[in-house]
Amino acid sequence: MKKSLFITAFSVFTAFISVAQEQTQKPKIEVKPYGYVAWETIFDTYKSVDTRDGELYFYPLKANIDANGTDVNKKHQLQMLSLTTRLGLKISGPDVLGAKTSAMVETDFFATATEYTRLLRVRHAIMTLKWQHSELIMGHYWHPIIVNEVIPSTLAFGAGVPFHSLNRSPQIRFTYYPIEKVRLSATALTQGYHKSMGPAEAQRNSGLPELMAQAAFVKNNSFIAGLSAGYKWLTPRLYITSSNTGTHKTVGQYLFSVFTAANLAKTNIKFETVYGENPTHLLMIGGYGRVTETTADSDYDYANLRTLSTWLDVDHKLGKWGIGVFAGYSKLLGSNKNYSTIASYHRNDDMNYVYRISPRVSYKEENLVLGIEYMLTTAVYGKTFDAQHKVTSSLDPVSNNRITISAKYSF
Repeated sequence: MKKSLFITAFSVFTAFISVAQEQTQKPKIEVKPYGYVAWETIFDTYKSVDTRDGELYFYPLKANIDANGTDVNKKHQLQMLSLTTRLGLKISGPDVLGAKTSAMVETDFFATATEYTRLLRVRHAIMTLKWQHSELIMGHYWHPIIVNEVIPSTLAFGAGVPFHSLNRSPQIRFTYYPIEKVRLSATALTQGYHKSMGPAEAQRNSGLPELMAQAAFVKNNSFIAGLSAGYKWLTPRLYITSSNTGTHKTVGQYLFSVFTAANLAKTNIKFETVYGENPTHLLMIGGYGRVTETTADSDYDYANLRTLSTWLDVDHKLGKWGIGVFAGYSKLLGSNKNYSTIASYHRNDDMNYVYRISPRVSYKEENLVLGIEYMLTTAVYGKTFDAQHKVTSSLDPVSNNRITISAKYSF
């Protein structure tokens, strides 16, 4: 009897050990926190188009001349901010459907609109399934025109807005690696808190996602070159007031980019050019409006404004020191149709061109980075335009000098 009880107890114990071993062999969910605490003081010499208390900067406002002939926008401004302080979680888990799985959730205090400044927002929230030669991303992430390896290294928040795109959107993205060093991706996305100028539900009302395709040649971490192409649809209105009828008039808008980056020992060089119709959801200048041959209360067609934007960023490491410079140029090219400023949706359709030069110096000690950046941004607004809204004469240039002193403690 004792021997039988001993054998039974031993069998139960052995089975328990076997189950425990199986459980320990299974991959566990691992969560790793990361982020940083940021502080900035910002000094400007000219009132400008910006948001979030000046944290995200675009370009100087058009000159505002008073009765005495003085430009009242020539005004010194000072601000201290910590809105970009960031907290994220990287999560890895067991294999699913033959793929390695991971997720990322990231937030900061930049909020989704000026009135919500200093409130938390969803910055990134994605799940990833990665197979040997392909990858699937689902969630809220960078717009695919933003390539991780080709983001400017500016100290100022926004990484070169409005020359470089800034957009995060809900999406599903499939990436395929047909051969070594070649990366192909296709993305379907909708607009989140980065929307095109105009009615907030214009993209949703179209019933279609924005579509983007991208091809890139990638050589380890030393070189990348590629191009992107995309198309989106907007349905700005559903109702014609004068005729008391519905309308589903939809406008399509294309987007192209070419990009490259090279890491040459201690020097990193990045370059990109973007060309498209109404890239305002990327925080660029541009827009769309009513075709002038039609009346404002009819079921009119739309004319897209075209935008060209290009930038270059060079960053060099000298031990704990880093020096760099960003240069950008963006121009409004008008439309291929007659464009009306009445019933138009835009980010400064009165702009001719804007450019920026921005050198910087930083110092890193362990997980603390101190930096200073000077930014000269000059905007040239159009004075007169032709029927297709191409500039025929310009106003005098307006410029802002911005100095940003920053500190960042990463963890």
